[in-house]
Amino acid sequence: MEASLYSSNIANIVLNAILCFFAITLNGATIYALGKTPSLPKPLKALLLSLAFSHLGVGILSHPLFITRLALESRLQADLHTSFPTFYRVYSFVTGQFAYASFFGVLFLSLDRFLAIHLHLRYQELVTYQRVVTAVISAWVLSGLIPLIWRQIPIHIAYVLLAILVVSCFVVSGVLNSMIYATVRRHAHQIHSLQVQPTVQENAPNVTNASTLRRSTFMTIHIYGFISFYPGLAVLKAVYQYTFTLVLLNSSLNPLIYCWKLRGVRQTIMTTLINALSSQN
Repeated sequence: MEASLYSSNIANIVLNAILCFFAITLNGATIYALGKTPSLPKPLKALLLSLAFSHLGVGILSHPLFITRLALESRLQADLHTSFPTFYRVYSFVTGQFAYASFFGVLFLSLDRFLAIHLHLRYQELVTYQRVVTAVISAWVLSGLIPLIWRQIPIHIAYVLLAILVVSCFVVSGVLNSMIYATVRRHAHQIHSLQVQPTVQENAPNVTNASTLRRSTFMTIHIYGFISFYPGLAVLKAVYQYTFTLVLLNSSLNPLIYCWKLRGVRQTIMTTLINALSSQN
């Protein structure tokens, strides 16, 4: 292995070790905070919990497996696909499982916020907690099946199907988030006009609900923006490895978005982390 690639692998290992710590810590705190935030609608909470668990899985399994892969390749200077086929199969399945679960989680969040804005009163009737849970479970099952299916078909066909799947999901998510953004901005102007009217007290509940919906919707748009760094076909091995690290980085960044955009979750996470640090001192 060339010295430059070896040094790149070592730097990548250190970076992934740091991200592993943050992914586990932040997503563990996020899951706890979501459970302690009763103000969130149950369908939205189910989607956020699914996304947080997929990110926690990245911290617990995907980061360590990727670090192991880099370490083995650096030390043995061998292709794990042929030298350690069992490890490579486990690595591919686990990283694929959590990556696809995270990917579908963001797609479902975008769809949920789109329906919440455009269905209005019919949203609670159509988007029930049971239906969301069914969709989440189906997404996790599909996320586990995709890596297994890829291994049963020729590699060039698998790449084509993967490209179609990724591009289609990104197009759908992009269109949904663009429509969401336009609608939310229009609602923001309407809220501002209501706030300057003398009858603002009569409209206060609607203004509060619209503001909460706007914050959660912008949270979804920001999460989509971060996860959109999903890599294509990298030409250089080092570029691919760092691109994959960038994908895993989403698992550390997205909990920060929860804290930023959802006030109840932010306050619970801050209290939890402060109490944890205080108990250590």
